[in-house]
Amino acid sequence: MSGDLIPKADPKEIGGHKPSEYLLRFAFGAGISVAAGLIGMKFGPVVGGIFLGFPAILPASLTLIEKKDGRQQAAIDSEGAILGAIAMVAFAFAVALSVTSWGVVTALVVALVGWLVVATGLYAVAVGVLGREPAPP
Repeated sequence: MSGDLIPKADPKEIGGHKPSEYLLRFAFGAGISVAAGLIGMKFGPVVGGIFLGFPAILPASLTLIEKKDGRQQAAIDSEGAILGAIAMVAFAFAVALSVTSWGVVTALVVALVGWLVVATGLYAVAVGVLGREPAPP
């Protein structure tokens, strides 16, 4: 484990994927979005909005990661998705509690800062608890 808590990205990885992998992600994302829309039409926007918060391409991404890099890497990525989802819940609560009194722009800025604090804090806690970064060395 390195002492660095900053996640890294490699833009060169984008070209290493097959078009079918992107199509699968698109199909999962579209299907989940359509399902959320239909649920919203049937049960109202509050219930539909909850389903829109689902990371639409996560199932496809985890399937592709497991196929390419193995089950352990897919599990590690799912841990990151869980932490991100918790941070998004904090974002949603911050917006819901502040938008009517502070206005949209201020509420979104405050929620963004809250998301950043929660996401960074959860990442640091995960590294401390797991004894490793959420990605293999």
